Amino acid sequence: MSSALNAQKQALRHDMMRLRKQMPFAVREAADNAIAEAVLSHPDYAAAKQIFAYVSMPHEVATGAILDAALRDGKTVGLPVCEPETHTLTFYRLDARSELRSGAYRIPVPPVSDDRILMPDADTLVLVPMLAFDEAGYRLGAGGGYYDRFLAAYPVKTLGICYADCKQTQLPHDANDRTISCCVTERKTEDFHGK
Repeated sequence: MSSALNAQKQALRHDMMRLRKQMPFAVREAADNAIAEAVLSHPDYAAAKQIFAYVSMPHEVATGAILDAALRDGKTVGLPVCEPETHTLTFYRLDARSELRSGAYRIPVPPVSDDRILMPDADTLVLVPMLAFDEAGYRLGAGGGYYDRFLAAYPVKTLGICYADCKQTQLPHDANDRTISCCVTERKTEDFHGK
């Protein structure tokens, strides 16, 4: 990635984090609830047997209700574990949120063992975190490239979740950046690959 592109992305990350931090708690909570409801009623969620999700961090769209519902619905739930040495993600099965422990970057992770590794297949839906998205389905992540590498290796159905005010007309991107299939916000669901 060029230094100019990297600088553009870093400036946008800063702006999007500031926007999220300025959201009043009640507004963010209402948006989180609307997004969770939209995810859980999405046809790709209904069809999926495996849900690869993530545990939300402060100022991200809250995923707790989605995780709880997926476990209740009998879905196999996988959570990512970041491998900092290789900048890759491995998804491990989560059986209950009480299993979560702090992992790399202080991100909560499930127990890590070979028998809990999950591989994506045609029945897998990946919920993708993002700071922003654009009209073509490109996303702005945290900057490590973890999800872009994962999605390049495993072209599965993806559902991004993001606050509507974080949508941009066009994000800076290069050949390594992957698009998402759909994005759910508190206002609407946008299908990018169906256009």
